[in-house]
Amino acid sequence: MILIEKIITNIKNRDRIMQSERLNVVSELAASVSHEIRNPLTVTSGFLQLLNKSKTITREEKQYVELSLLELQRAEKIVSDYLSFAKPQSDNMVYSNMQDESEYTKNIIMPYATMHKVDVKFNFNNSLFKNYDRNQIQQCLINLYKNGIEAMKEKDGGTLFIDISEKKQNIIISIRDTGIGMTKEEISRLGKPYYSTKAEGTGLGMLMVYSTIDKVKGIVEVDSEKGKGTTFLITIPT
Repeated sequence: MILIEKIITNIKNRDRIMQSERLNVVSELAASVSHEIRNPLTVTSGFLQLLNKSKTITREEKQYVELSLLELQRAEKIVSDYLSFAKPQSDNMVYSNMQDESEYTKNIIMPYATMHKVDVKFNFNNSLFKNYDRNQIQQCLINLYKNGIEAMKEKDGGTLFIDISEKKQNIIISIRDTGIGMTKEEISRLGKPYYSTKAEGTGLGMLMVYSTIDKVKGIVEVDSEKGKGTTFLITIPT
C-alpha cells in the first residue's frame, strides 16, 4: 500500500512539474514577443490617427484608415491577452484577501449571466491575505465565471455558485455550474494551449487560469459529470 501511494504521488508530482514547465515557457515567450509587437503597433496607430484627422484625404481613404485602426485595436487586444501569461507586474501587486477582486469580477459578469438566464450565488468568507497580481487574478476569475455561464447556455440557464473561503491557511475558491459538464478526457486536457471544449474557443482562457494560479503556488482541481455540471476548486496557500 505504501508503494502504491508513493507511485500515485510521483505520477501527480510529475504531471504538476510538466504543467509548470509548459506554463513557464508560455510566460517567457508571451512576455518577449508581446512587448516587441506592442511598440510598432502603438507607433502605427498614432500615425493613422493623425492621418485620419487630415482634411486632404478622401472619404474612401478615411474609411480605409478607420478599418486599419479597428484591426490595430484587435491586434492590441490579442497582444494584451498574451501579456496576461507574463510574470506578475510590480505595479499591479497587492497584499489582500481577494474580496475587492472577487466582488468586482462578480459585478462585471452579472449582465452576461442575466443575458443567458443564469442565477449567480455569491459567498465570501475569507480573512487570509496573499500577495498577487490584481489584474491577473481578476482575469482568471472572469475566465472561470464566463466558462461556467457558457456551459449552461445549452441547458437554457442554470445557477453559478461562487464561494471564497479559508481552510488551514489556504484560500479556497470554489466555482460550480449546473451546465453540460465534461468527460474525464476533456478534464485531463484542460489548460493545454489551444485546447477548448467550445467550438469557437482558443483554449487560451483556461491556460491563463492555470498560469495565474501556478504563479501564486496554488492548485486547480476539476470535478465534473457529463450533463450535471462542473466544479473548479482552487487552493491557494498563504
